Amino acid sequence: MQDSIEITRPAPGVGLLTISRPEKHNAIDPATDQKMAQAFAELDADAGVRCIVVTGAGNRAFCAGADIPELLHHIKHNMAAQRDDPQFCGITHRIATSKPVLAAINGVALGGGLEIALACDMRIASSSASFGLPEIKVGVLAGGGGCTRLPRTIPVALAAEMILTGEPIGATRALEAGLISQVTEPDALIPRALEIAAAVASRAPKSVRACTALLRRARYDELQDALADERRAFADVLLSHDADEGIRAFAEKRAPRYEDH
Repeated sequence: MQDSIEITRPAPGVGLLTISRPEKHNAIDPATDQKMAQAFAELDADAGVRCIVVTGAGNRAFCAGADIPELLHHIKHNMAAQRDDPQFCGITHRIATSKPVLAAINGVALGGGLEIALACDMRIASSSASFGLPEIKVGVLAGGGGCTRLPRTIPVALAAEMILTGEPIGATRALEAGLISQVTEPDALIPRALEIAAAVASRAPKSVRACTALLRRARYDELQDALADERRAFADVLLSHDADEGIRAFAEKRAPRYEDH
């Protein structure tokens, strides 16, 4: 069986981490969550890698977020550990690597997929990409940094619309809002991402590390209290009857029937 995370080194100084579950739109199950953290650790330890590119296999999805029936069930039954260590895919709550990370978003980036992208230092996307936090549609919330980072990355009104409706936006609107820095044609995305990463890798290593650390303060150091509040809210919602109904309805492919509280 193909590994769900692939690591290659396609250019000098560049590591490419690919989420490889195309049949599941690169959704994250518990095993992939763990393997992605291990992949970041491997690339961080490789002195020959100076910049990391993260993408998804195929052209339909960067990452569709959690494999809902599997991952949310796993989190719910390991809630005590998740509260103590909420790190998702090795990147959302603690710095995974001192090396800059570029998200090359080649399709849908939904839920946890968008949260992975938000935790990256740079983001570019293909014209076919879309971005959303649909967790509210299954009775939960984006507890991997989505509710915390998105309104600090794009205009608050747009972030609120995305979070409260669960509806996605396309690449053009994402570019206008500052969620990504550029849009390419689908076939040009990975070559462009590798070109940017190679340029970063060619710069003075000490300067790159220092600049990366400074850029990350607003996404990590200054957000610890907000991320903790978000995680507590996520735990509270995940343990609710509405979450049970939302997840069950998703699995049964029907509209959820929420209670009026």
